[in-house]
Amino acid sequence: MNDRGNPAVDLPTVIGWALILMPLLTAWHEICGHALACAVQGGTVTEIGAFSVRCTGLAGPARIALAGAGVLANTALAVLAWRLWRSARTDYGRLVLWWIWTTQALVVAGYLAFSGLTGVGDFGLAAGGAMAGLDLPRSAGLALAGIGILAYFMIIRAGIGSLSAMLGSGPATRQSRRRLTAGYYLAAGTAAVAVSLLNPQGLMVTLMSAAASTFGGLAGLWPIGARGLSAGEARPFALPRNRIVILAGLTITGLFALVLGPGFRP
Repeated sequence: MNDRGNPAVDLPTVIGWALILMPLLTAWHEICGHALACAVQGGTVTEIGAFSVRCTGLAGPARIALAGAGVLANTALAVLAWRLWRSARTDYGRLVLWWIWTTQALVVAGYLAFSGLTGVGDFGLAAGGAMAGLDLPRSAGLALAGIGILAYFMIIRAGIGSLSAMLGSGPATRQSRRRLTAGYYLAAGTAAVAVSLLNPQGLMVTLMSAAASTFGGLAGLWPIGARGLSAGEARPFALPRNRIVILAGLTITGLFALVLGPGFRP
């Protein structure tokens, strides 16, 4: 708490955490999702990029399972982080787990909505989409989009309530809410897009993967941070300046860019 009794959140430390979590969570999707699914099914991983995985030797149902494995990994991590968040006791522990489960859940719902509406991406049913081999009608894509949109709004609602459980509510929490949501969003999104520009596959990876999954998928953080401000009382909460976190964030994002930005070939 600051000297006025309001929650105290240091913005550079929020940025540091965004620079730690963005690479780790992105690698979780690509490596523990897509790359692992490729290897387990007998395929060959030829390249792992920051926002893409190249796999050869799979076709038919195995190729479809490969496409959905990234979102499945996101879902599993979101559920685990949410369960751990419920029992965490420290401000730091609860906040980091909150960032993980909220962002992963938003990304999952965002993938469903994006692929359902556009027909492309990991759940795309149109020509060029990863699920095109299922040969489903356009109405199936619209149903998928509807599920994603509904889930997205439910996650926003849960995010608002859980953030209030940590910070309290009312005008005194305004700055902290915005730093923890908008600050994280802008830092993670900017870093993701910057790293993606190093990929050798061109601007399409930046637009369809990095920008879509961060600036697009995590957009729900904005309404989460903007609600719960009209009335209520703040709770004791502190995220002080942590130079180790800031340095770790810069280091991890830097290594992520150097190793996976241009693509790693096992």
